[in-house]
Amino acid sequence: MLKYKEIFLGNACNNRCLHCSYRGKNPSPPGLSAILDSLSQKEEDSVLFYGGEPTVRNDLFEMVRKAREIGYRRIKLYTNGRALSDMQFLSRLFQAGCFLFDIKLWASNPSLHDHLTQTTNSFPETIKGLENLAEVPDEKFVCVRIPVCSENLSDMENTVVTALNFGVHRIILSVQDYRSPFQSVLPHIRNAINISIFNRIWILTEGLPFCVMQGLEKHMSEMYQGWDTLYGKKFNQHKFCLNCVYHDVCPGVEAGYLETFGDKDFIPVASNTHLEDIKKLYE
Repeated sequence: MLKYKEIFLGNACNNRCLHCSYRGKNPSPPGLSAILDSLSQKEEDSVLFYGGEPTVRNDLFEMVRKAREIGYRRIKLYTNGRALSDMQFLSRLFQAGCFLFDIKLWASNPSLHDHLTQTTNSFPETIKGLENLAEVPDEKFVCVRIPVCSENLSDMENTVVTALNFGVHRIILSVQDYRSPFQSVLPHIRNAINISIFNRIWILTEGLPFCVMQGLEKHMSEMYQGWDTLYGKKFNQHKFCLNCVYHDVCPGVEAGYLETFGDKDFIPVASNTHLEDIKKLYE
């Protein structure tokens, strides 16, 4: 599995997203010296900067340059993409050494996107950031992360199409809230996967257990990055997990979902011809 050294840059953000894990929390952001010291402890050969919103920090370029000097092979930025609407800002990131971008896109239209970010005009700036990335000739890797929530569920397919228009390299459908039953979510997930694969762009899900994704396991990001998340999701196994072939490698279902809907709709997976290969990924 590909592992990144994860560097949290603080909660500060230029959006106020409804489903933000850090909204309302205001711990002191780490100082530059502490971040540079952390970078020097090179446990992995890849590094990820996330927040909050990393691009609101004036010292971001210095962090990226330091990571490149230390020798990190991959330097990734989790961002809402708004700052990238400024081509000069984007060029400075490239010059510093950042070529991997994971950009959050909430919807295919400004009214819904700006409602979910709680920030007027956030949509056109994110879209302009994606346009700028598409125009830059430098070699880069762009992933669009679509947070899945009850408000944008019916817009999921349109949001995937919107992302595809910018020539992105990967799409991630990341479940952010668990107020909709999986039976309602899964048809949209399947449609989105089919749209992306038809356009030959790799697409992954995040936050859905094996039993829900049966037949679609290869599209689970947890197969490649494990179940640890940046945003502190808690998963619990339930009584049906004991009879599931994935019992040893799956942590179960998000705790809040089980509290709301219970476990009555889950069916344990009886067999999988690729089970041993899947287990080896977690060794």
